[in-house]
Amino acid sequence: MTVFLTALITLTGALCSSATSPSHDFRYTYGCYESDEVRVDNLVDDDLCGYADFSKEEVVWAMPHPPDFVERFQKRVYEIAKAAISHCHSVLSKAKDADAGSALRQEAPSSFIYTRYEGEDGLLNTIFCLANHFYPPTINFTWTKNEVTITAGALDHRYQHNSDGTFRRISSLSFTPREGDVYSCTVEHHTLQQPLTRSWKLPKRKSSLSPAAVFLGVSLVLCLMGIGAGVFFFTKQPS
Repeated sequence: MTVFLTALITLTGALCSSATSPSHDFRYTYGCYESDEVRVDNLVDDDLCGYADFSKEEVVWAMPHPPDFVERFQKRVYEIAKAAISHCHSVLSKAKDADAGSALRQEAPSSFIYTRYEGEDGLLNTIFCLANHFYPPTINFTWTKNEVTITAGALDHRYQHNSDGTFRRISSLSFTPREGDVYSCTVEHHTLQQPLTRSWKLPKRKSSLSPAAVFLGVSLVLCLMGIGAGVFFFTKQPS
């Protein structure tokens, strides 16, 4: 059984506001799992601004220019995140004991594939594979090029929360498309009877000739053929 627990903590106004700038809502969410994985996200005004990286023992900012007041409290934010580990596992243990027979929630994902830029032959691009609305939050992405598995340039991004309690996650692949190549993303989740696979390839090049030009060209060819046939039969008439 896997239980996801969320706690929202709103810090004091001294942390979230200053005399020269409008107040901000700074809070964090944390969740833990039976696998001992703990996730702590920091939010400013409901937007993800950073997360705790326990391997590096620091908070990693997810926005390019975080507010000054957030950076000033970086050490304190990490201490709060670290304290959440024991608290989260304590609540998880109590939740399991209180409802040991409950069924695990199961939600199968949907998937979608798209590119950063309109695909052009020979130009570097990024392709994204989105898996959405799944639970529990364990999912696997596999990229292939012409049915051959590839890992170079692939990156699985962090899980994100949906408002209904499910999760979404994106995997990206840096690639240089070539005409005829087919890129596929396969999503595996234990709720699926079979993996979901979405494919992408360069769209066919549109003809540079307009319909009017094509019509004019065909008409001209037919006209010349008609003139040629007329000349042929005229020259064949008995003198």
